[in-house]
Amino acid sequence: MIKRLGSIRSYVNYSIQTCFKNEQSSNDHIIFLCKQKLFKQALEAFELLERSTSYNLYPSTYAQLVSACSSLRSLQYARKVHSHILASNYQPDMIFQNHLLNMYGKCGSLKDARKVFDEMLERNLVSWTSIIAGYSQNGQENEALNLYFQMRQFGLTPDQFTFGSVIKACSNMNQVELGKQLHGHVIKSEHGSHLIAQNALIAMYTKFSQVNEALTVFSRIKSKDLISWSSMIAGYSQLGYELEALSCFREMLSQGIYKLNGFVFGSIFNVCRSLAQAEFGRQIHGLSIKFGLSFDAFSGCAVTDMYARCGWLCSARTAFYQIGNPDLASWNALIAGFAYGGDPDEAISLFSQMRTLSLTPDDVTVRSLLCAFIFQMHIKYSMR
Repeated sequence: MIKRLGSIRSYVNYSIQTCFKNEQSSNDHIIFLCKQKLFKQALEAFELLERSTSYNLYPSTYAQLVSACSSLRSLQYARKVHSHILASNYQPDMIFQNHLLNMYGKCGSLKDARKVFDEMLERNLVSWTSIIAGYSQNGQENEALNLYFQMRQFGLTPDQFTFGSVIKACSNMNQVELGKQLHGHVIKSEHGSHLIAQNALIAMYTKFSQVNEALTVFSRIKSKDLISWSSMIAGYSQLGYELEALSCFREMLSQGIYKLNGFVFGSIFNVCRSLAQAEFGRQIHGLSIKFGLSFDAFSGCAVTDMYARCGWLCSARTAFYQIGNPDLASWNALIAGFAYGGDPDEAISLFSQMRTLSLTPDDVTVRSLLCAFIFQMHIKYSMR
């Protein structure tokens, strides 16, 4: 492994004269960097090539650069690469244009994505799904749904990826009746049994607070994956069905699902917090450590909050310092625990530590600090 990394660095550190000595070596160099997932270096090499030579880039090189822009979510480089394509003699086909659509969607530029889409002379299901996903992922759910129904009018049958995006858009709009209509489309589709569509339906129904409908979809899935289980557990947890969430978690483990993530544990820690079951939460915490998730920000924040709400402040502090890179929510959980738990000095001290990391406090932080200050003043006056 070390030897391989050394060879990669040696290749990356070639002189410009060596890498760009001719058109073939220039293209090979950029493709090599992309295949090694050195996307930033590949795009920097492209930029340098564009400024210092007049070499043409090959379609395969453009494809790698588009993928690099998508991976980095870099709109700046995405536009540079696309402009270079437009200025070249290369005429992208529909498949390549679909990659451009996906790139702009990943980079969050719906204006650029829509321009590519509208200028396409030919579109297939991937084209429609890419533009729908772009709108769905970037908070423009209405347009995602409009495009979905336009696509249906053109006689195209949605696949599991289309359903995943459009159901997510529907759930974000809280359109219950439309969600049920989409569920009907899923049932009638040949792709309706696919996990992506089924998992999207579970998440949609739990967001609609319709736990029975979510359970019906969940129960009919023959081969559930981690997303299926975690969506159902999260739904139970968020809707106040704590015992059902615990039962579902136990059943998941009994089914041999062991590749767990921080979101599953986060939901279960929230259940333990709601039930004020810190002892049971401690056992789950031990399980999360066993799975190597003690550094996960999501589950780490949830377990810190659980211990703090249950009054186990020492355990809350220990869990907090196990998090690799605590975010604001994690700091808030610990500060609130000490503020409401009767240790205002420690809450204020933690806030000072947080500020040294340049984290900006929010309303939750301010409320906790106010509580700490009031409690501190109460202690001082009571001692007079």
